[in-house]
Amino acid sequence: MQSTELRDRFLSFFEARGHRRVPSDSLIPSGDPTVLFTSAGMNQFKDCFLGKRTDLSRAASCQKCLRTGDLEQVSRTPSHHSFFEMLGNFSFGDYFKAEAIPWAWEFLTRELRLPASKLWVSVYEEDDEARHLWLTLGVPDDRIRAFGQAENFWPANAPADGPNGPCGPCSELYFDRDGKVQGPNSVEVWNLVFTQYDRQPDGRLAPLPRKSIDTGMGLERLARVVQGVPTDYETDLFAPIMGAVRRLRSPKADAAAAAFAERAIADHARAFVFLLAEGLVPSNESRGYVLRMLIRRTYRLARVGLGLGRDVRPEAWSGLITAVLDAMHGSPYSEALRSRRQVIQRAVQQELEQFSATLEIGTARLEEVMQAAKGRTIAGEEAFKLYDTYGFPLELTVDVAQERGFTVDRAGFEAALAVQQERSRSASQFGEGVFVTEALEVRTTVPGLPPKDAHFIGYESLQADALVKGLWDGTAWVAKAAAGQSVGIVLDRSPFYGEAGGQIGDAGRIEGPKGFAEVAQTTWADEVLVHHAAIRQGSLSVQETVRASVDPERRLRIARSHTAAHMLHWALRKVLGPEAVQAGSYVEAERVRFDFSSLSGLREEQRHEVEALVNSRVRLADAVRADQMRLEEAKRAGALALFGEKYGGTVRVVTIGDYSKELCGGTHLAHTGFVGTFLITGESSIAAGTRRIEALVGESAARRQQESVRLLHDVARRLGRPAGEVVTGLEELLEQLKRAERDRKSLQAELAKVEAKRLVAEGETIGGVTMVRAAVKHLDREALAVLADAVKRSLPADGVVCLASEDGGAVSLVLAATPGLAKRVHAGNLLKAIAPLIGGSGGGRPDFAQGGGKDAAGIQKALQRARELVGEALEKR
Repeated sequence: MQSTELRDRFLSFFEARGHRRVPSDSLIPSGDPTVLFTSAGMNQFKDCFLGKRTDLSRAASCQKCLRTGDLEQVSRTPSHHSFFEMLGNFSFGDYFKAEAIPWAWEFLTRELRLPASKLWVSVYEEDDEARHLWLTLGVPDDRIRAFGQAENFWPANAPADGPNGPCGPCSELYFDRDGKVQGPNSVEVWNLVFTQYDRQPDGRLAPLPRKSIDTGMGLERLARVVQGVPTDYETDLFAPIMGAVRRLRSPKADAAAAAFAERAIADHARAFVFLLAEGLVPSNESRGYVLRMLIRRTYRLARVGLGLGRDVRPEAWSGLITAVLDAMHGSPYSEALRSRRQVIQRAVQQELEQFSATLEIGTARLEEVMQAAKGRTIAGEEAFKLYDTYGFPLELTVDVAQERGFTVDRAGFEAALAVQQERSRSASQFGEGVFVTEALEVRTTVPGLPPKDAHFIGYESLQADALVKGLWDGTAWVAKAAAGQSVGIVLDRSPFYGEAGGQIGDAGRIEGPKGFAEVAQTTWADEVLVHHAAIRQGSLSVQETVRASVDPERRLRIARSHTAAHMLHWALRKVLGPEAVQAGSYVEAERVRFDFSSLSGLREEQRHEVEALVNSRVRLADAVRADQMRLEEAKRAGALALFGEKYGGTVRVVTIGDYSKELCGGTHLAHTGFVGTFLITGESSIAAGTRRIEALVGESAARRQQESVRLLHDVARRLGRPAGEVVTGLEELLEQLKRAERDRKSLQAELAKVEAKRLVAEGETIGGVTMVRAAVKHLDREALAVLADAVKRSLPADGVVCLASEDGGAVSLVLAATPGLAKRVHAGNLLKAIAPLIGGSGGGRPDFAQGGGKDAAGIQKALQRARELVGEALEKR
């Protein structure tokens, strides 16, 4: 049975038992900056477990997960991975053990027909209920093992050590191909967590009023068991990738090293392909660092493990990426992955080209560190220097060290990293009416708030009467706020759009019976709208009825931008093809910042074509409409969804004419004619494979165009030409300037020759050689260097030249020596010694050096000191 069928069978099994089939969340958690990556199926249901979300009681999913905390174990075991898929069924205060345990047994033994004789289970030693349920299903007592809280409790050891909060026992199902219990070939297939307790500060386990089920079953392990292969790497999920890796392998590679490298490369390739597909880019920070480390680790494994050495080529990864896409064919992610194929390939190739250039230097430096080490431990500070200077991920240093019998001081590395981060961290300041609201728990503090969908009513109206439910002063919830205070205002309903989906939040006014507040921005916190406001007059109090009014002009200007952003997306895909996929955006009043995937920048003619396409649809005044529909229906209708974005069961689809259809919760125009004017003001690269367009719309775009026209006519007037001939006039002017510059340099050289002869005639003999030293007037550094060179060429034999000049307050020094004297009289060293006398510095080669300063009064002292130093240098030989 192939993995595609396993996914579907699992989800269909639980769908038939009242569970909602929920799509995988992004690998990059939304709204949770404390977590690097989604690491378990339950992550996206956090609010359901906490009781903040009540519209879902049963769910089933196949979740993309990434764990890199113990990356060194990848390839060392048959089933340890960085990227994996987690099958899971969940109950949020609905069913419990009496249903979860029989369903798990039924799915494995009846749906998948795994022999019961090859399955065994584990339970928590105090969980008699779970043991009884397994016995009831016919599992023999000798195939049930009881373990303590370290093995069969979640979180591990929670009863004894904490943390406080929800916890519970778990029960695990194992498959052993030999039919043994706790045998060497036993594979943990499924973990059922029964969240039934709330650990108290005194260590008591208080029963939870709402018991929950959280299960997890790795698809890779399940495929291994069902397909009857010894490791996950032989399953259909890995077979195409392993084949691609083996084709890279050198015949000279060590067998054991190559086998390890093949598995690790295949694992890491799946991880970095999915991360790149979700828009992440390699960097030295946070998630981007993990991505960079995964890509660079595969490169080194290929060089060392596969025996390719310097013969490995970054472009070879193209076949590896294709193999990952082939392995995912038929999966829920297949289409999205293939649409990003070229972006992924370009990003990997650029990263590897960059890394290959520094790998040799970094490896050589690491060799020096190991040779100099007094023991067998690499200091954390040295590991950090390798990371900071050469781009060596810590894990790569650990790999090389292990091969040579060294360990790495990880704690020292983390300490050095923390020092750097603290040094570079800038203080965060909040202006009037702005608060940190992302982590603000509103619903648990402010009672009586409607669900998120009913809370925002701004699609229908820009004004509404509402009840003040809460006032947040930045540190606490208060009952009243008076003039001069900045507060976060929570209403029972609001017409204000909260910042989301790249669109800035609304501004406006909230007026009560005793005063009013000006709203500068609106954001979401805990699925509640928070209005960032300043009380301008009187006061506002909790439980007062107020009139909430959105600034209509600002809302219109933002809507112009958002509708234009959708039109820009359509135009880019029309000009560049379907590979141009939105990677992010920021929409504010009459200004758009739009990020998209592209392998190269827009050519000038493409930029004009995109701009013209948008403006042509603006003039046609195409209708814009928004419809609510099920996610599946929207996808069937061809609506574009942002890859990696999380959507609910019901979505809002914004359609423009017959050419643009996107999932979007933002505010839009009634028709495109209201956009007015669309103008691209800039296009640039922000990361490998990702471009950014900056644009203006509406009156802002029209004003910029008017400014450009005025500037054009002003330039034309100054050139004395019609506006249509400005480019020709500028080209002629530039050519005239080039000719004038050539003439100037030619004249300067001729004058230098004349002046050189005069200066040589005034030269003096020191130690048998000629020295020319002089202060000349009003020459900049370039002209002084030309003169010094001319003097040196005019010398009849070996000699030294030292010239100084003051021009516009800046002092320049030049010191030159003929080839025969350069070793005895090092111009660079001499100039370093005399430059401080003019309040400056300098240096250079043995035969030529330059410097500068600001103290013209020191020129004669510098020239005299140069004479003395030349004499001393000549006396030494």
